[in-house]
Amino acid sequence: MRRFRKTLSKILRVQSIAAALLAAVAAVLSAAPGQAHEVWIETDASARIGQDHEVLVCWGHSGHREGGDRLAGQESKLTACLLGPGGRTPLKLTKAEDCFVVKFAPAGAGAHVVGAELQAGIIEREMHGIPTKTRIVMYGKSCVLVGGGREATTAPLGFDLEIVPVGLAGEPKPGDLVTVKILHKGQPIGGKNVLVTAATSGPLPPSEDPRVQTCEWSIEAMADPKTGEATFPLIVGGQHLLTVKYFDETPGTYDGERNDSSEFSHLRKGDKFERTMYVSTLTVQVKQ
Repeated sequence: MRRFRKTLSKILRVQSIAAALLAAVAAVLSAAPGQAHEVWIETDASARIGQDHEVLVCWGHSGHREGGDRLAGQESKLTACLLGPGGRTPLKLTKAEDCFVVKFAPAGAGAHVVGAELQAGIIEREMHGIPTKTRIVMYGKSCVLVGGGREATTAPLGFDLEIVPVGLAGEPKPGDLVTVKILHKGQPIGGKNVLVTAATSGPLPPSEDPRVQTCEWSIEAMADPKTGEATFPLIVGGQHLLTVKYFDETPGTYDGERNDSSEFSHLRKGDKFERTMYVSTLTVQVKQ
């Protein structure tokens, strides 16, 4: 019995040490910015002329917003803009608890697009499957229809990787289809390396049936190699987040005005990179 107790004690100590090591590793990984994060925009799909319209610019993973110091660390890297019938204008962001907030008052009717760009930087060590010397750039956008109308189709914002809705209804509803086109530097791209994901959490709480863990759903489709288009069903009301990630293997040198340096990444004029990883999102609000 004494030998059994000693053996059990050793096993428990090993398990305790292993648990501590796993917790430490998890903490390190959770602090790293390369973990499949994205920028996305949350806002109502319609607005009124002359009235303030609130937009939330979010940063996180799989629709879960980051906050605190991690979000604050993105503030200097993030810019936002509005494209409307009157042209393109910059937007000023204000940091909140778990997102950035911006308001605009549309001067006239028509389709408006809110966009955000996050220059995450160049990483110097492999992180979460992203190779070293990769520059990471994130984009997010959403369409807002002002003054009514049947379609919210708009011109591209000109992002290096962009999801553009094709014939999107002004008020999408469950049962509709949404077609999007993927543009890389203004040209359609598709194929096995251009996978688009559409995801939503839906408007209802999870079922009480223990076999049903959540009502979230997601579906992935390959963008057509010729047209860059992919089509998805809108099966429930609520917010739908369409996401695409693309690696451009073209090496380059950063020639912008940023001067960022952190434990995980850097972005200064003259910095060289071997490839660029783009992550781009489009948020579509489906009528409940």
